[in-house]
Amino acid sequence: MQEQSENTDRTVHKVTDYAQLKAMSHPTRMRILTLMSNKRPYTVSEIDTALGESAGTISYHLRQLEKAGVVMQVPSPDGDGRKSCWRAVDEGYELSVDAKDTPAIAQALDQAGAEFLQAGRERYQAAADSLPAEWRDPGCNTGSVILLTAEEYAQMSAELLAVTQKWTQRNLTHREGDGSQPVMLATELFKWIP
Repeated sequence: MQEQSENTDRTVHKVTDYAQLKAMSHPTRMRILTLMSNKRPYTVSEIDTALGESAGTISYHLRQLEKAGVVMQVPSPDGDGRKSCWRAVDEGYELSVDAKDTPAIAQALDQAGAEFLQAGRERYQAAADSLPAEWRDPGCNTGSVILLTAEEYAQMSAELLAVTQKWTQRNLTHREGDGSQPVMLATELFKWIP
């Protein structure tokens, strides 16, 4: 399923296919797809430089994503046939898995997502002092254990989802070179078990 933003032709692919979900359930592959979200071609060298991984590691993960139909190898924009260039098939992916139907994939995606988020936090913290103030100061990191009724819990979940969807749709209107930068948006709401 593809969703199209009202103001742009960019699309987000809702991934429900088992093979695609399995291929995407790795933090390095999630990072590759995040980097490739503008659909421009990237060389293996550009990806390994951006991610700090070896070319061999990047090539392996690209092949796994290619098998799942998520990325494709494309000719180099400069015509240099020696360069291995890749691009994402779609500009964004929403992973959708039913834990009852595919518990192993749901668990793998949860684990990969947690590792992806934690590693992203660590990279941000390592680089924060060197970032311009406008990309450092507005950050938000909060966590609270609060008392709610079941109805309030459902209401808060719906409100947080609406805010997330609003800003996710805004993401689809941005293009390379417009001053936008990647920002991690992570929301979690779950029953706290002391």
